[in-house]
Amino acid sequence: MKKCIFLVANKKSETQCANLIYSIRQSGCTLPINLIHFGGEEITSQYIQNEVTFMYESDFPDEAINFIDRVQEVITSCPRGFLYRFLALFSDYDEVLYSDNDIVAMCNWESLFEYLEDNDLVHADLEYTTKGKYNYYKPEVVKKIFGEKSLESAITAGHILFKRDQKIIDDIYKALEWFKSNYGIPKRHDQSLLHVASLLGNWKIRNLCKTDNWLSSWAGHFQNNLDIILKIQAGQRISHLHYSGGTPSNTAPIDDLLLSNLNKKSRVKVLVSAGLKDLTGISTLASYHKKGKNKLKAILKNLNDSAE
Repeated sequence: MKKCIFLVANKKSETQCANLIYSIRQSGCTLPINLIHFGGEEITSQYIQNEVTFMYESDFPDEAINFIDRVQEVITSCPRGFLYRFLALFSDYDEVLYSDNDIVAMCNWESLFEYLEDNDLVHADLEYTTKGKYNYYKPEVVKKIFGEKSLESAITAGHILFKRDQKIIDDIYKALEWFKSNYGIPKRHDQSLLHVASLLGNWKIRNLCKTDNWLSSWAGHFQNNLDIILKIQAGQRISHLHYSGGTPSNTAPIDDLLLSNLNKKSRVKVLVSAGLKDLTGISTLASYHKKGKNKLKAILKNLNDSAE
């Protein structure tokens, strides 16, 4: 079985991507890494160039391009580059691990593929505890359609293992049609699409946090590095840390793991810059500005959805 890690990145995400790759390799993982160009300015990091095989949308067959075109018509809340994670379904690899850039590997990811043997998809997160609020405008309607426990199979699409299977592709196409027939129920992003596809296709999914008692993979659930270390010492496993939900300030105690690949001088520069932004209030203003822009975009998209 050919196994691979797929990433999607560009110059904007280069810093986090470099740290991600560093953490993957430091964990002992030797799997090949394919990096698909997100779009925009390209990565120039020599470290990243030495560790990955760069790929572009044009490197994939026409079937893959048509698939992304179809998905983009419906999943309007995602830039096209976000949808490139699905290109791995059209690669030459049998089993794939996809990861966002704002992630730090906390174990050798090669071991995660063992859980994929009897499943269609494997992940490790607490998305199932959110009651569908990040995937659906009307999560209660989803429960009525798919069953009382349907929201408990929710997936965080930022870190997933899956088999390259035509069934998954077919089920995603079915999910696109479901989205068209049920406007106003799902949010139009890739994570909700993946969940609906899994429900329609009755996928066999294993969530290591839910069934195997692995630690949460969201950085926001931990106070600092010591918190994680003590929990691991107590016998719990952890796959990765995902810094989703905003842009890390680099000043929070748990943010230190995002700087793991830096030498002392580079790390101090980042910390000084981040500290000054926090102390002067610049980072707070930037955060409010970003939240305001995102809120406005969400309102406009809701209006567009309603109009359709």
